[in-house]
Amino acid sequence: MAVDLTGVSETLLIPLYAQWRENRRRRPVLQDPKVDEIVERLGVSFAKFMPSAVERILIVLRKKIIDRLVADHLRRHAGRAAVINLGCGLCSRFDRLDDGKVTWIDIDLAAVEPIWHEAFAGHDSRRRFVRGSVEQADLFDTLAVPQGGVPIVILEGVSMYLSEDKMRDLAARIAARFPGATFVFDILASWIARGSALYPSIAVTGARFTWGLDKPKTVESWGPGWRLIEDVSLARHLNAVYGPLGWLGRLNPVLRSAYRVLALKLGR
Repeated sequence: MAVDLTGVSETLLIPLYAQWRENRRRRPVLQDPKVDEIVERLGVSFAKFMPSAVERILIVLRKKIIDRLVADHLRRHAGRAAVINLGCGLCSRFDRLDDGKVTWIDIDLAAVEPIWHEAFAGHDSRRRFVRGSVEQADLFDTLAVPQGGVPIVILEGVSMYLSEDKMRDLAARIAARFPGATFVFDILASWIARGSALYPSIAVTGARFTWGLDKPKTVESWGPGWRLIEDVSLARHLNAVYGPLGWLGRLNPVLRSAYRVLALKLGR
């Protein structure tokens, strides 16, 4: 199947490539055989994408951190958990974490839909794809979450293409539809976001980073009673990849603030 995407949508191939390469490391931080299956099924060519080793590792660490947050949510709310995966691309998290009970909704643009259905042909009925944009005002109005369901909403690898105003609006719409939901997203420091043209894997798609956040705690001011319940620096996990050398990243305050995963509780 030809994968014909442009701009931000095309960036969905970058994490696919990062994990495909990670699967081939002798000691992968995260093993994901579903990605190999997707690559083979779609016949994807990665010739256009040459993310650096550091970029690839950060993508895999980000996946691993978000996996832990989602897995914790599934354990705490077994039988009632719902996952809403915004800008899902070809994310295979369901295949890694499915507990046999979760309701899972993957959301992305219409251009991604046929590729998603091909990549995940024969997927479980508890998982479905919904066409939509994170900037769409009525995106959450018709999402079918079972009565009593407890949602966790993921936005992975997308915030840096938005703006603070758009992120605040998105969080407010999630809170209005799912009061008390947990919103998980990754953020770059502003100095990293300003240098997106320096990342070849991004530049070749024509996409550009447009937003970064330097003080994660400020997200609590986005809504009444909102609480930052997780603030995880990717640098704190570099030792999982680089061994003792990774501790240098854990100790360096600049690296610790460069890239983070946040979990924001949208009310009680």
